[in-house]
Amino acid sequence: MAKSKFEYVRQFEIPDKCVPNCWIIVRIDGKNFHRFSDDHKFEKPNDPRALHLMNTAAATVMSDFKDIVIAYGQSDEYSFVFKKDTTLYSRRASKIMTNVVSKFSASYVFHWTKYFQGEEQHLQYPPAFDGRVVLYPSNKNMRDYLSWRQADCHINNLYNTAFWGLVIKKGLTRREAEARLRGTFSGDKNEILFSECDTNYNNEPEFYRKGTVLMWDKYVYKVDVITPSNKDGAGTSTTKSKGTKHEPQAESSEKSKSAPFKVGGIHTGLRTKPIVVCDHCDIIGDQFWLDHPHILGIDDDKPSESPSGGDGRTAQKPESIVFENLDGIVEVPFPKHRLYKCDANETLSSLSSVQERGTSDSISTSEVNDSVGCNVVTSDKS
Repeated sequence: MAKSKFEYVRQFEIPDKCVPNCWIIVRIDGKNFHRFSDDHKFEKPNDPRALHLMNTAAATVMSDFKDIVIAYGQSDEYSFVFKKDTTLYSRRASKIMTNVVSKFSASYVFHWTKYFQGEEQHLQYPPAFDGRVVLYPSNKNMRDYLSWRQADCHINNLYNTAFWGLVIKKGLTRREAEARLRGTFSGDKNEILFSECDTNYNNEPEFYRKGTVLMWDKYVYKVDVITPSNKDGAGTSTTKSKGTKHEPQAESSEKSKSAPFKVGGIHTGLRTKPIVVCDHCDIIGDQFWLDHPHILGIDDDKPSESPSGGDGRTAQKPESIVFENLDGIVEVPFPKHRLYKCDANETLSSLSSVQERGTSDSISTSEVNDSVGCNVVTSDKS
């Protein structure tokens, strides 16, 4: 910044650096989304298109800010948890918050047409989101925050499901449905849904009841490694085993300058790439944190360290993985391990199956090609 006599005005800026060793959580919330959802004719009580759009916008934010270790979203809100030791923007709260909110808002508008198509589904006016930054010093504080948001998701969704069930299925007006539910408890709402609306709330999709969790995982893919050939046409390996004697390098280096490159052979190698995956699961209990100890900064190779400070149970891997891409959500079963790879007979350009590492179980992934291909939300690091 250029020096000038006006530079003194910077002294009026208030420093807002977040204190160290604290989880930084940015929560965004839609502004006046009740009217926005009515104006854009969202389905009631839940519109999967709107929820997928929120997830896509949140995944885009995570792909830009790698220090976000987990994000949780429901309805028109999303919470992004930055790791404790992040140095993003020198931990300035205003910079972190404004960048997250602006990126999310821009992504929401940018991807709108992927989920809402047709003349009646045009974006009528720009949506707005507010944001706030909250710091939590302990793992328990951070977990309790996410538990609070998921409990809020359950309470709100149960009410909305009962409310719109009375309006749509029973023909009550909005005012009558509101009066019918006033003063009721969870059991009462479940009974109203079951007896009057023919709906078992427990059978509602977890997508609606539990919200969406976004986190990082590893995708292992195959690459073809080309080895050069020597003068005699025999392939030479680019790797050297320990204890192997080698000829002096001076002569070979001179030959390599004049000799053209020749392919000696092709072998398969594996590389990993971080990707954003999503799940709709319980994050209030301990099991989720035992399954994903890396979120709290706990080494996954040390199962005796319990994220909850409990009995030190060995972390169990989830039974499925859900890919989040720009076209929606595809669920793929992976029984025992979160680290997965391409089958050895495949090429990256013609992916036809994904096989779990360490097992013989494989599945067809014609429906997953879009998820693990170029449209998947990934980081730039390989």
